Amino acid sequence: MKVAFLKRLYENKIFSQGQLTQFAYSLAELGNLPITDLGIIMHQKSAGVETSTRCTVTDLINICEIGKTMSCLAFHSSLNIIKLRFKLNPQAMTITYNIKGDIENAQQIVFLTENILGLTRFSEQTPNSQREFFEIEESLFDLMQQVYERETKNSDGSFDEYFNQVIKMRCQERIDDLKNSSLATKRR
Repeated sequence: MKVAFLKRLYENKIFSQGQLTQFAYSLAELGNLPITDLGIIMHQKSAGVETSTRCTVTDLINICEIGKTMSCLAFHSSLNIIKLRFKLNPQAMTITYNIKGDIENAQQIVFLTENILGLTRFSEQTPNSQREFFEIEESLFDLMQQVYERETKNSDGSFDEYFNQVIKMRCQERIDDLKNSSLATKRR
């Protein structure tokens, strides 16, 4: 099985009461999971320390804004099928999708997320395309998570940021290799 990865920016939004609850039920239904198997984690930052609290679907009813009292709201399935991380920055809300399955499954989850939550993408982003998604083997993804946990035990930063950094570094290495081989071919 593969893991599809996508990070997308949306316009900041205040959700209507119960909208995040509806979203949680829809995610559970899409994954054929009982709602109790969907983990909802609220991350709050206070005095430079981030704490994580496990929530229930009922706790979501009155949550309408991400960014003031909480820094992040994450949805995880017990089967590790769906991982959505909402993070608000001053200009935009960032949602990171780590989804077990193929690109079609990932596109379906992104579509569901955007429609149920009424999200508006930043205008410079293109509509869904396969190039937006990055697929890797699940075993490699798991290994990257283990390395991340070892390397960042007492430091700031999320796995998503680490994942992006590693991917960008590997892509740059590949680009450099291609440039070097192209130059070597021209010299012959």
